[in-house]
Amino acid sequence: CPMFLTKHFVFVHIPKTGGNFVHRILQDHAPADWELKIFDVHATYAEIPESHRHLPRLAFARNPFSWHVSWFHFQQQERDAFYMAISDNGTLGFKDAMRRAYTGNGVLANSSGALTQTLFEMLGEGLEGAKVGKIESMREELLRMFGECTEVPTKMVEAIQQVPPQNTSTHAHYSTYYDPELRDLVRQKDAPVFDYFGYQWEDAPT
Repeated sequence: CPMFLTKHFVFVHIPKTGGNFVHRILQDHAPADWELKIFDVHATYAEIPESHRHLPRLAFARNPFSWHVSWFHFQQQERDAFYMAISDNGTLGFKDAMRRAYTGNGVLANSSGALTQTLFEMLGEGLEGAKVGKIESMREELLRMFGECTEVPTKMVEAIQQVPPQNTSTHAHYSTYYDPELRDLVRQKDAPVFDYFGYQWEDAPT
């Protein structure tokens, strides 16, 4: 999940927000004069090269309720140190692991939510100077964000509209993973993201 540098913008891949789709679009369709460079893995705002610091920072956000579920499922395979700590070495389910992270002596009990921290770390505190789209409307948002920075070639427009989704998850709708207590807790922790983007709780489609 690298950072993409071009002469028009920097695209920062926030984990679990469609970065593989953007990677494919840029790698396959970015014109040579965009001067595409692929930089590091999950590189943060602080690591953007000085040569590109003045450019718009593009990224996607995601409903925090959905993001937490997607992250948890991904970590059941990846099993990084943070996941192993909050899930008691992989033995706890989603609700218990999230409660363990966010309450009591949990590692995030006295801080903002994981998605808020990730967005601010990777894009800059308060998202100032960043253009952040919503993954729920990824194709339209990507066309809008690219178009606000430069002219988008016809073949890239067509690819954004037509390329199949990449690495789609297979878990159930996020609403099935929460009880009312955990729902309120995540809403409180990631309030900056909910409020900034207007995200709300949605029940599973019937």
